[in-house]
Amino acid sequence: MKIQYIRKLTASYMVLAQCEELQEWEKKMIAHAPKGNIVFAECVQENGEKYLWYNITGKQALDAVLETETFSYDMLCNVLNGIYEAAQQLEGMLLPAQSILLSAESIFVDYRTRQISFCYYPGNPMPLPEAFRTFMEYLLTRLDHSDERAVKAAYDIYGQSSAGGMELKELKSLLLMPYEKDEAKTEPEGLDDTEPEEPKAYATVGQKEQDGKRDASIWKQIFRGESTVQELLAAVWEKIWKTTGTAAGRPVGKIAGKLAGGTTGRPTGERAGKAAGERAGKAAVSGDKRRTGRWKIGGNMKNAQKEQEPFVFEPEEEEHKSVNPTVLLVGISQKPEGILRYEGTGGYSDLVIEKDNYVIGSAAECDGRIPSATVSRRHAKISKKGAVFFIEDLNSSNGTRVGGELLNYKTGMSLQKNEVVMFADEKFRFI
Repeated sequence: MKIQYIRKLTASYMVLAQCEELQEWEKKMIAHAPKGNIVFAECVQENGEKYLWYNITGKQALDAVLETETFSYDMLCNVLNGIYEAAQQLEGMLLPAQSILLSAESIFVDYRTRQISFCYYPGNPMPLPEAFRTFMEYLLTRLDHSDERAVKAAYDIYGQSSAGGMELKELKSLLLMPYEKDEAKTEPEGLDDTEPEEPKAYATVGQKEQDGKRDASIWKQIFRGESTVQELLAAVWEKIWKTTGTAAGRPVGKIAGKLAGGTTGRPTGERAGKAAGERAGKAAVSGDKRRTGRWKIGGNMKNAQKEQEPFVFEPEEEEHKSVNPTVLLVGISQKPEGILRYEGTGGYSDLVIEKDNYVIGSAAECDGRIPSATVSRRHAKISKKGAVFFIEDLNSSNGTRVGGELLNYKTGMSLQKNEVVMFADEKFRFI
């Protein structure tokens, strides 16, 4: 099936050769069709041939959309729900659902409403189940495989369609299945929300496991903002006592009260971090140093060193940058840049083309933004092949002109130096 795109003034059309004449009653049904997500064509005769002209103004073909967007679970549901609704609408009009064109080139997305539109092609030779299966094969190649819900839903539906056909009601039931993330597995196993107990020595293996859970809970509460830094320090102190197997360096009385969150003489901020670091160092030295003044070989020294690290709260030194830093340029290739210099009256900025696919429009997410009311959200795209730049209109409402020539949708044109480019009524010059 050969597809042509033709633009006339402010309207854009997809043109197909007509393969079957409509009956009079079909024409009447289409003429009084309710507003939905189906695009019906106007029959135009040229040079003895009949063509179907579909008005696709302001819409983007699905294959073009997926060049810049990931095919997520939400988009999958949007597309498949659109197929179901379009088929239901045709059945209500006594028209065959098989006449829906299921190809990425003939399915369109409205950027403003995100509505999916389908083209009605009378006499479509491909049966709906086969067309749907072929379409699902295409979607699987475009799927965002990091989206678990999208992968599961798409492969389930494709499996159903490949098993010997699928009714529309089955498609609807599959779309209603709860392809949701398992929230119960979002947190590591072994964490609980129990309140931390007072520090105490291990008595049994079971007690050790219970305290391990409590330590994990302390970390969890710290990140949630439910525990203080002092409670975290108390938990780490207890870990050191149990790891070294001695109570020689264990803080008692007043110091223990401070670590547990007491208010008397409680250090705060940077002082609290430094005081805790000094006490940790003294505790490790008193417990692991022989009379000769040399460190004990073996034992738990490595563990003590590992546990000391979290106590060091040294402020980071400011990085001193030179005014004119030396930059090594070896191996860095300079990409050729194209510039669209603004020559209009709206006071907009020039557009510097620094990407191989550079989208221009009024939307904030565009690479080159022209915040004009006459410029579409996604108006045009410039792509670079080698050292040559090509421009393509993205089916904008008011069109793109290059050297005075109005571009058709999906028809690229090379840009020449000093050529005038008009996005709607905004003038630029390519330099």
